[in-house]
Amino acid sequence: MPSLYRDYRPQDFSQVFGQNHIKITLKNELIAGRVGGAYLFCGPRAVGKTTLARIFAKAVNCEERKTGEAEPCNHCPSCVSSSAGKNLDVIEIDAASNTGVDHVRENIIASARLAPNGHLYKVFIIDEVHMLSTAAWNALLKIMEEPPAHILFILCTTEIHKVPLTIISRCERFDFKRISLADTIEKLKRIVAKEGIEADQEVLAAIAQHSGGHLRDAESLLGQIIAISGKKIDQEKAELVLPKNNNREILELLDYLAKKDSAKALRLINGLLDSGVNIKNFISEAVELIRKLLLNKVSPGLAENVGLDFGENLELKIDELQEKLSLSDIIRFAERFNSLASEQKNALIIQLPLELAIIELCLNQEAGREKPVSAARPTPASIAKKEEAPNPPPSISSPNKNIELKDASSVSSEELEKKWVEFLIKIKHLNHSLSFVMQNCQPEGIQEGTLMLAFKYKLHCDRINQEDIRDLVEKTLAEVYGANLRIKSRLDDSLVITPRDTSSAPREEEKKDEPKAAEGNAFINNFLQTLGGEIIS
Repeated sequence: MPSLYRDYRPQDFSQVFGQNHIKITLKNELIAGRVGGAYLFCGPRAVGKTTLARIFAKAVNCEERKTGEAEPCNHCPSCVSSSAGKNLDVIEIDAASNTGVDHVRENIIASARLAPNGHLYKVFIIDEVHMLSTAAWNALLKIMEEPPAHILFILCTTEIHKVPLTIISRCERFDFKRISLADTIEKLKRIVAKEGIEADQEVLAAIAQHSGGHLRDAESLLGQIIAISGKKIDQEKAELVLPKNNNREILELLDYLAKKDSAKALRLINGLLDSGVNIKNFISEAVELIRKLLLNKVSPGLAENVGLDFGENLELKIDELQEKLSLSDIIRFAERFNSLASEQKNALIIQLPLELAIIELCLNQEAGREKPVSAARPTPASIAKKEEAPNPPPSISSPNKNIELKDASSVSSEELEKKWVEFLIKIKHLNHSLSFVMQNCQPEGIQEGTLMLAFKYKLHCDRINQEDIRDLVEKTLAEVYGANLRIKSRLDDSLVITPRDTSSAPREEEKKDEPKAAEGNAFINNFLQTLGGEIIS
């Protein structure tokens, strides 16, 4: 099978996944007609640097691009020759193979003196530009200081620290990021759909996660799996190419640790070893997953911002496990598992360091919970320890009983949609995993006093029908809409979810409405906790 990353390389901005901050800027420059003289694309490998450089080069010379538009037409002779790599005014240079000053003089400086062959710009795309020699940099700098009006440089590099500051200062710099897990899965879905291939969603998620945000790697892996599987890809055939992922087993192990069940945890580890799992890789993956728990516990959504995404199914399990563990437990897990890497090197029995860590963590939890309360005067160390204890999760309070809730039928469709994001934000602060579920549902309107919710996935539909979850959702709806809303869910496999931005913080007016006594109550509670006292009346 041909290389998928070549067959499905984007040909315009709309086909590029991720890098929205870069696409928007480049498109605005094209629309305004203010194209710079030099651009510097830097970032990890396989995230779209060369692809965007080619699209941008194609767009600036497109013969049929209309005023006020940025996308190349892909039909005119210039676009067709650029897509085929035959445009004489788009010159791609591999700096890794041509590092010398002579090549820069002959292929760039000499060529730059000639006018374009019927186009507005002569574009030089220099890939892996950090590989140029010092003499070559100096030669390139000379022409970049005062470039001809018809010359456009696009420099691409994975190692920005090796590019001289004199070059960087003369370029518009764009920092590329790794492609998100969701974008990678979406690209793989489109590929298998166009190829007429049936693929398990879990396999596509595993490919995306294994690629680590490098889209080309994901496309290459998919191509290998298709070559083995044919028109139907399942988990068994995919595992012939993909290294086994242990995230589910790691979550199971951490769940045993949370329950202090060292016996089941030890049996799990030895069972994995018997099945051929590499303990070193298992520990490394466990550290990454514990880090996800840690960041989420510190601030919901923080792990997503730093690129720790494990896919929808695992994210729900991670959130459920996170609710069982305190911040201090997760910190102990992180510290202990991180230290296992060095202990593993000198182990006579390969699984022994991990077994000792499991027993130690379970015993520490038991000791911490069974320690008797002392009536002695608290020490500074004990006070500090109590201050570090995690605050209890926020609870939802019932609406003020003095305020009469309006009838559900009085909530219009416009009001429902307008306040839906506010509802999602409030739910996110109360229950992070539930927020993930509610963002993947579609409110369909109110019928006979009941809010109809459509879900694409059965897992989400079952979760919302749990009694405690349903109560939490209905109480939150009452607070947001001031109406007595009941919910009813249904499953719709063909549902298209409209994404909503819930990253904004609560509004200032909401903060002002909080009882001023809360601050005093928190002080009294902390004071009583420190001194070991209680309120009698």
